[in-house]
Amino acid sequence: MDLALLTQPDGPPELGAACPGSPNYYPLPLPPSSAHWLGTTVFAQDVLSQVLASTQATLFVGLLAAAIATCLSILFGVSAGYFGGGTDEVLSLVSNVFLAIPGLPLLIVLADYVPTAGSSIFLVAIIIAVTAWAYSSRVLRAQTLSLRNRDFVEAARVSGEGRIRIIVVELLPNLIPIVAASFLFTTLYAIYAYVAIAFLGLGGSPTSSPPGLWNWGEMLREGFANNAIRGGWWWWWAPPGLCVALLGTGLALLNFGIDEFINPRLRAAGLTRRAAKKAGIVSRAKLGMTPVAHHQAHAVSRSQAGITASREVEPEPVLEIHGLCVDYGYGDEAVRAVVDCDLVLRRGRVLGLAGESGSGKTTLALAAIRLLRSPAVITDGQVLFHSKPVGGEGPSGTIDMLAADADTLRAVRWSEISVVLQSSMNALNPVISIGAQFDDMLRVHRPHLSRTARHEKSGAMLELVGINPDRLRSYAHELSGGMRQRAMIAMALALEPQVMILDEPTTALDVVTQREILEELIGLRDRLGFAALFITHDLSLLVEIADEIAVMYAGRLMERAPAAALFNAPRLPYTHGLIHCFPPMHGQRARMDGIPGSPPDLRALPTGCAFNPRCTWALD
Repeated sequence: MDLALLTQPDGPPELGAACPGSPNYYPLPLPPSSAHWLGTTVFAQDVLSQVLASTQATLFVGLLAAAIATCLSILFGVSAGYFGGGTDEVLSLVSNVFLAIPGLPLLIVLADYVPTAGSSIFLVAIIIAVTAWAYSSRVLRAQTLSLRNRDFVEAARVSGEGRIRIIVVELLPNLIPIVAASFLFTTLYAIYAYVAIAFLGLGGSPTSSPPGLWNWGEMLREGFANNAIRGGWWWWWAPPGLCVALLGTGLALLNFGIDEFINPRLRAAGLTRRAAKKAGIVSRAKLGMTPVAHHQAHAVSRSQAGITASREVEPEPVLEIHGLCVDYGYGDEAVRAVVDCDLVLRRGRVLGLAGESGSGKTTLALAAIRLLRSPAVITDGQVLFHSKPVGGEGPSGTIDMLAADADTLRAVRWSEISVVLQSSMNALNPVISIGAQFDDMLRVHRPHLSRTARHEKSGAMLELVGINPDRLRSYAHELSGGMRQRAMIAMALALEPQVMILDEPTTALDVVTQREILEELIGLRDRLGFAALFITHDLSLLVEIADEIAVMYAGRLMERAPAAALFNAPRLPYTHGLIHCFPPMHGQRARMDGIPGSPPDLRALPTGCAFNPRCTWALD
C-alpha cells in the first residue's frame, strides 16, 4: 500500500473504518488480532497504519532538518575556521548566540507562533534546523583550524588554488567523517524535537484545520489524551514509543561506529577486547590498566640468582624487570613488540635504554608501570618495584607491578615512579595554567597540603629547574620548548619519586638547550638521589650521563654493560654501528656510513639474529 495514502485525513478506502482519521467511533479499542496486527484506537483507527504513516513523516522531518542544519554548520564552521580574522569573529559570534539560547524552548515558541507551522513539515524542519546547527558548527570550526595549516593545504595555496576550491577539494573530504557523525547526531535531535513538539500539540494534528500529518509524537499525544495508559491499552502508545527508542539507539550505535572509523585506536580496542576473552587474558578497558595474562602475576624470576652476587658492592635494585614480553593484538594477529627482556635499575643510578625508533624502548618502559593502552597486552614476565618512600608517604615494600590492583598503581605512579614524556607540548594541558596543573597533581597525591603550601611547593620546583616561579601563571604555549620540558621535569620531581622514566626528554630541542637540561637532570639526581631510566636513540649521549646502558633492537635486549665498557669495547655489531653513527669530536674526520637498511618488520622477523640482514659482520 502506498504510504502517501495513509497520510490522508480520511484514510484509504480499502482500510475502511480502521484507518487514520476515520470518523467512526468504537466504544473500546480492539487489542492486536489477525485483522489489526497492532490493534485499534478508541476511534477505530488501525495502529499499524498510524505507525507506518507516522514513521514516514517523522523520518522525513528528521532527515530534512538534519540536512539543513548540517549545511548551515558547514557554511558557518568551515568558513569561520578557514578565513579567520573578522569573518571568524562574526560567524563565531552568531554560533555562540545560538548556542547560548536554549534549543527546546526556542523551538516551542517558534512552532507556536509561526503561522501554519504545524501543518507544514517543511516549516517544522526549518524551525528545528535553526535550533540545531550551532554545536556542529563549533566542532567543524575547530577541526578546520587544525587542518588549514597542514602541509597539503599550504601546497594547494602555493600552487594557486582559490579559497573555495581549497575548501571543497582539500578540506571537506577530510571533514567527511565528522560531518557524517554530526549529521546523525542532528537527525536524532531533530526527530526527538519533532516528537516533543507534536506531543505538546504544536506539530499539527491530522484532524485540525489545516490538517497536519501523523507522527510518533501525535500518536503518543492522542494515546495519553484518551487515557490509554489508565485503560491498559498498551498497543496504542507502546509502538510509537518503541519506535522512538529503537531509532535513537540505532542512530547512536551508527554514530559510535563512525567514531571508531575516525579513531583507529577505538576500533583496535574493541577488536582486541573481544580477542582477549577468547585468549583467556584479563583485559582492562581503563586507561593505564594494560591487559595481563592470567599466569602473569605468578611469574618466577629467571635471573634472580644472577643479580644477588653483585648486591654487596652495588646499590640495591629499585626496579627489576624479568622476562617481560609484550604483544600488540591477540592470537594469530599478535605482534611481539618486547621479547624476554631483563633489566635491573639500581637506586641512584641512571640506566640508559638505546635503540632505533620502533625497537620497543618506550613499550618496555611503559609496560613496566602498566601504562600501555589496548591493543597492547603483557603476555609474560615480572616487574618488581622495591619501594622505600621518602617521608613515609606512599606504599612501601616490594610491589609486583603486573599483579597490582588499580588503587596500588594509582598510589605508585607519579608519586613513586614518575614519567617525563617525549613531547612536553602534548603532555601539558594547553587550556589551564602551569600552576593549575601543579595544583591538581599535588591535591590528588598530597591531599593534606593546603592551597598555600601547594602553591609554594610548585614555585619551589620551578625554581629548582631554573624557571621563575612567576611562570606558574603561564600557559604551555607561552613557554619555550626548553622551558616546557623543564616544567615537565619539575612536575615529575614534585612528589620526590624514587624512579624517573625519561622518554627522550630532549628530542626536538637545540643542542644548547639539550645540554642545559641534561646537566640539570644529573645535578638533580645527585641532590635528590632518584634512579632514572633514560630512553633515547642517541647512544653517544648515554655514554656521558648513564651508569649502565642497555641496547634494544626489534624488541630484544641485544647488549647490556657499564657505559664506559660498552663504548670502548662493544661486543655486538649493532652496538658498534650505533656508536659509529656519530662523528668524533677530536681527531681526523672520517666517513660516517651509519647502519645500512631499516629495522625489520616485527611480523616477519628473519630467522636467527634479527640484525642479520643489516649486519656487516655476517658471514652468511
